[in-house]
Amino acid sequence: MAYVPTRLGRLFCEERGTARSSADPAIVLLHGLLFDGGMWRGQLEALARFGRVVVIDGPGHGKSEAAPPFTMEAHADALAEAFTELGIARAVVVGLSWGGMVGMRLALQHPSRVAALALLDTSAERQTLAERIRYRAFVALHRRAGLPYSLYLRQVAPLMFAEQTIATRPELVRATYTRTMGFDREAVARASMAVVVHRKDILGEIGRIRVPTLVLCGREDRATTPDKSQNIARAIPGAELVVVEGVGHMSVLEDSARVNEHLVPFVARAFAPAS
Repeated sequence: MAYVPTRLGRLFCEERGTARSSADPAIVLLHGLLFDGGMWRGQLEALARFGRVVVIDGPGHGKSEAAPPFTMEAHADALAEAFTELGIARAVVVGLSWGGMVGMRLALQHPSRVAALALLDTSAERQTLAERIRYRAFVALHRRAGLPYSLYLRQVAPLMFAEQTIATRPELVRATYTRTMGFDREAVARASMAVVVHRKDILGEIGRIRVPTLVLCGREDRATTPDKSQNIARAIPGAELVVVEGVGHMSVLEDSARVNEHLVPFVARAFAPAS
């Protein structure tokens, strides 16, 4: 466990596994908004078999410091700075939602640092005007007073989880709410503004990404709907698209085993000897 300095403050990192060769890429896991690196607990053991795994908490989330107001592009630059501090030359970047958005920007802004890209439940597009207005109101409410659980359950949980998950795993929904409410509200507000309000459309740019790419989403994802993943997969040359039935936006928490059926072989191919 370590903190690394970046332009967005110190980011908290946790590591598992060991690189087999100095030439091997690291595996970097980037979580979604309102979550932290703990969301990857269902993937850590499986991925650590291949080498060094680094889980990075985003600005103002988990144990990372609060950042000043920032853009997604600045976040990608901060991630590259973290790579340098951690001695990561290249990485297989696995990002869900916010993490995938940053991963795509890292691949565009610092292409030499990305060996492969797994984009889970994410989008390369901007939110609609109506969505930006709605999310801005939620950000303002949470910044002032936090979100009551009843409101979270009505308005936020359906964006995060499939209906079946909400109905059958209330303890998961409650635990994610409790963790989110433990983050600094101002820090979460700044990150939320960067991710959901001010985020730019890069769909027309990601065709420049030239690394193996897996695009995966839950069929019932209402936050970044499956058409967003389809658009990414069409835009990035050679990208593989997988839609997982019965799960929503937080696919790795809802059914880690089925996500791993696709994610683990994809990561394994990044470590296979070149033929």
